[in-house]
Amino acid sequence: MATLLIGYDTESAAVGEGLARFIGPDVPQYRFALDPESTRRGVDLLAKLHRELEAPCTFFLCGRTLLHALDALEPLAASDLFDIQQHTYSHVVFRDVRYRPAGGEVEAVLPETPHVALREELELTSDLIRRYLGRECVGLRTPFGYYRGLRDRPDLLQIVADSGHRYVTSWGRNEQNGNPTPWVQPFAYAEEGFPDLLEIPFQFWLDGVWFDAHGYGEGRAFRDALRGAIDEVVEQDLVFATAFHEWCAIAADEEGTGWIRGLLEYARERGVEITTYTDYWARHSAGKEG
Repeated sequence: MATLLIGYDTESAAVGEGLARFIGPDVPQYRFALDPESTRRGVDLLAKLHRELEAPCTFFLCGRTLLHALDALEPLAASDLFDIQQHTYSHVVFRDVRYRPAGGEVEAVLPETPHVALREELELTSDLIRRYLGRECVGLRTPFGYYRGLRDRPDLLQIVADSGHRYVTSWGRNEQNGNPTPWVQPFAYAEEGFPDLLEIPFQFWLDGVWFDAHGYGEGRAFRDALRGAIDEVVEQDLVFATAFHEWCAIAADEEGTGWIRGLLEYARERGVEITTYTDYWARHSAGKEG
């Protein structure tokens, strides 16, 4: 059955170190990503939308964002509609990242994070989510996303597995290190020696990458592009895992243009199942065991 996994990387106030490498007067679109108030506004908007449509979703939280906007995130834990997983503590990268945003004159280079830092980031964030929200983390969204995810990196997969995660969502780029990402379907990292660790690629366009390329005032155009993606998903019976952001919901005016609402409503119209990343992982694991 065609399936839509909705995921929100919730990271305002956690991405400053990375963004500082290329943000400037000519790249104003990221100002929302630096302010914890964007988390409050974005999460409130998204939670209301998903409650109205009774559509489950996953919030991938940065630990620093959790601490800076705890008041906005605590209510999510009171509802079974909202799955809560992690996005590292301070939005650190697992592999080298090169990126030039729209309007930017310099390509940012973010070097791979040392292993010891990755371990501490993952363990700390899972602990914070457990202590403040009462949820256990089994899923990790890696910041930025990479071509081929964590393929051929058993060292990184070991860190992910050792920190208690049972699935990772890290494949979010195409061969040119851009978007759209092809329809790579979920798979286990058996070749690397981790048959019980599931990769759930996030395909098509990240919201921020699309808006960088087309303009942050083009929410309706992105809505139409997402509807086209749903048509492909239905025709090919695929899993479509999205990567949206709470700050993008504000920066790209979801409330005014309905690019997320339009996706959810059209998916329902086409008979696509909407579920969380973790529910999908749980079903996949149960099927494997059976």
